[in-house]
Amino acid sequence: MPETDVLILGAGLAGLSAALHARGSYRLVERAERVGGLCRTDARGGFLFDATGHWLHLRDPDMRRLAEEALPEGWLEVERKAGIWSHQRFTRYPYQVNTHGLPPEVVAENVLGFIEAQFGEGGRALREREPANFAEFILRHLGEGFARNFMFPYNAKLWTVHPREMSTAWMGRFVPRPTVEQVVRGALGLEGDRAGYNASFIYPRQGGIEAFVRGLAAKLPRPAECGVEPVAIDPSARTARLSTGEELRWRTLVATIALPELARLCHGAPPRVLEAAAALRATTVTYVNVGARDVGAPPFQWVYLPEERYAPYRVGSASAAVPSLAPQGHRSFYVEFSAGRPLDGPTAERQAVETLSELGFVNGPEDVLFAEARAIPHAYVIYDERYGPAKQEIVAWLEERGILVAGRYGRWEYSSMEDALLAGRECARKAG
Repeated sequence: MPETDVLILGAGLAGLSAALHARGSYRLVERAERVGGLCRTDARGGFLFDATGHWLHLRDPDMRRLAEEALPEGWLEVERKAGIWSHQRFTRYPYQVNTHGLPPEVVAENVLGFIEAQFGEGGRALREREPANFAEFILRHLGEGFARNFMFPYNAKLWTVHPREMSTAWMGRFVPRPTVEQVVRGALGLEGDRAGYNASFIYPRQGGIEAFVRGLAAKLPRPAECGVEPVAIDPSARTARLSTGEELRWRTLVATIALPELARLCHGAPPRVLEAAAALRATTVTYVNVGARDVGAPPFQWVYLPEERYAPYRVGSASAAVPSLAPQGHRSFYVEFSAGRPLDGPTAERQAVETLSELGFVNGPEDVLFAEARAIPHAYVIYDERYGPAKQEIVAWLEERGILVAGRYGRWEYSSMEDALLAGRECARKAG
């Protein structure tokens, strides 16, 4: 039986990073016909579309050096231009520090609610204990106005569950917590839009985000095996059977595939592990790639849609950030919907065009060259009350048997592209 020090399942960013940092022999297998996972770029009619927004934020020096090596043509440094569409008008993102321009009564509700949460008698109870869930976190740190006007409706749309059903485990740097000064200045139009972890980002100069993936793959000492996936894993024997029929023995297995799927592939997984796998939930994002004529619409790179009357939760325009992603005189868009399953393609395409029209990104369907719906399974992990114990049950059982997990799918988490690269490197170091 063939043997390898490390068997890596999935050649997205985490899998590629694990292979690049492997200290012994490895095999890297990928179910799709090309590497990259969700970090891919598709071409149509002169447009380049990533699988929704893929902006790089590299803080780790080693990851930045890796990107420099993988992108010899270099990258673009882009300043974020993001907005919110509510009350029939655009305001800047983050919402918490940019309420200027909203109806006066909404601004007042937001600011007064924030002050009450921070200093008022009504917010005292939440200030004296840790938030029990995401909804309480919002009320504690932002107040009832921000909760009602943006945070509750937007997050319910994105995660498909109300914030009260979610824990605070996922938030970290993803939810900016403003100061009183920032909120007040933002209400007066004096605050900027630099708040948050993603105020700027980098992006390949040419070829879309997949140019980064191709650069990483070119550095591999042994290429990924595409069109190949595991069909069975025996953790006790440390063997795996692949879809090609080959069986091989591994010393350490690094899995970047979806954690529930991994658990079900493992021979001998006890009922408690399988029950934990069944408890893990995630949304499915249906996104619509749209190629359209440029009608001089606002230059937002993405816009949040908190109001329930809009089916999508976000509209993005990658070509607003990187003009080479669309032909001259045109603009690309991706319109995102979140649900428990893929949406009907024609319906999502129609709603996407209607939303773009209402926001003024196109004048009407006559400006649209094409609209194409696609789906991302396991797009956003739902951090409900079962999430932590269920994930820990599975991961602990796997690690006892030499199976490590990495990446957004493998770790079943909400994380960035750099997080995936770092997780792959961490697993390679653990594998020795």
